[in-house]
Amino acid sequence: MRVLSGKYKGKKLVSSIDNSIRPTTNKIKEYIFNILQDYCQDKFVADIFSGSGSLGIESLSRDSKHVVFIDNSVTSAKVLKNNLKDLNIDSKYFQIVINDAEKFSAQSSKKFDLIFMDPPFHYPPLNELLISIFRNNILNENGILVVEHEISNPVNFDIDLFEIFKQKKIGRSLISFIINRRSKNA
Repeated sequence: MRVLSGKYKGKKLVSSIDNSIRPTTNKIKEYIFNILQDYCQDKFVADIFSGSGSLGIESLSRDSKHVVFIDNSVTSAKVLKNNLKDLNIDSKYFQIVINDAEKFSAQSSKKFDLIFMDPPFHYPPLNELLISIFRNNILNENGILVVEHEISNPVNFDIDLFEIFKQKKIGRSLISFIINRRSKNA
């Protein structure tokens, strides 16, 4: 697992030695960032279910302003801290939050331009978490939410809180790009 582009290009990232983290593959990460292009630049980013931090670190490499890494695993947080330390990323550019995704989305006072969400493949409350993110208004208007989820656990298109503007199947994964088109006053 490596950083694909930007100031940390080619740098190696490690994952958990006990396989508790299912890292985003380089193929999926490359697809995501080819779609996003320069969107990361100067953005406030959340990496929910961050694991080793691959997606958030990639966005920092591409000049995001700040990334909040959210994961409920202490083991994942240790791996993430080591990756950030190995890359010499200044702590002013990131925050690590050890918390459940649902609690974070319900309690966060922060607003984000870009949210990465890579839940475990067997994550039944996927749509409830998406609703929470949009109802609690943590994604800025015209912000983008990128979700990597299992094909058998699809995003509910009937929810009128957001618009899915692109999806692609890669192996067992479905990558959904969701944009917040709702006005903040809606």
